[in-house]
Formats: sequence, C-alpha cells, structure tokens
Amino acid sequence: MKEERGKKSYSTFLKENEGKIMLAITIIFIFLIIIYTNINEKEYYKKIDKYQGKTLGKVYSIRLGKHSYLKYYFYNNSKKYFSEARYSEFTHDNFGKYYRVIFNEKNPSESHIYLNKEIKPDSITLTKAGFKYVIYYDYDIPTNTYIKKHKWE
Repeated sequence: MKEERGKKSYSTFLKENEGKIMLAITIIFIFLIIIYTNINEKEYYKKIDKYQGKTLGKVYSIRLGKHSYLKYYFYNNSKKYFSEARYSEFTHDNFGKYYRVIFNEKNPSESHIYLNKEIKPDSITLTKAGFKYVIYYDYDIPTNTYIKKHKWE
C-alpha cells in the first residue's frame, strides 16, 4: 500500500489536486494585487504631500460608471489648468462646486483635489484664486430677447 502511494507521479498529483492548486494560485494573485495597490496609493500620497501650491478648483464634469472620473480646473499665475481625478467617493452632487486643490508649483498639471469638504467662497476669494466674473447673454426663444446672465469662470 505504501509503495503505491510513493509511486504516484507528479502529473497524477496535479490532476488530483487541481482545484486546490488553482484556488491557492488565485488567492496569491489577489493578495499580490492588494499589496501592489496599497504600495501605489502610499507612493501617490507621499508624492502629493510634497506639493506646495494651494488654491481653489471647480468641478466641471463628472462621469459615473465602469470608468468613473471627475474633471476639475483651477488657476495658477493667471493660467487655467485642467485635471482629472479617479475616485469612487464622488457623486453628481459634486458637480459645479469648489474644493481645495493642491498642486506641484514646478509642474501645476500635477494636482490633487480634496473632495471631503466643499468650499463656499465669496467673490474676493474667487478673484484671488484666479476665477473671473463673466457676463453673457442667453437667447430666450419664447420672448425673442436676450437675457443677461453671469457666472464665475
């Protein structure tokens, strides 16, 4: 009896334990993905901790779904910068609101938006952050007139 167990080949062992081996490989693979994701996230936050520039940013586009993203813009030295964030914590309620943005002063296109607290700025704060008060006219078809409107841009 012992001789029969000892004579089993490697391929027979693999066939008998195929399910267990696949399960072990899957668990190891998932574990490695979790470790890799955790390391990348820590590296990202180490990187943004070095950013010195701070300003306000406005969310102008949100797409929820399989590939969710949030787009925002901010100003630095009178230049407008567009950026994108891929979070899972945002909703359509974030659209059109202002949040704190930190950015790399050497390369302002590298930025991070903090969505944990909305900022409700006044006109002075918006002007200091580089936003401009724009007046525009919208055509109203039923009255056949132009309606004066305004927004911060």
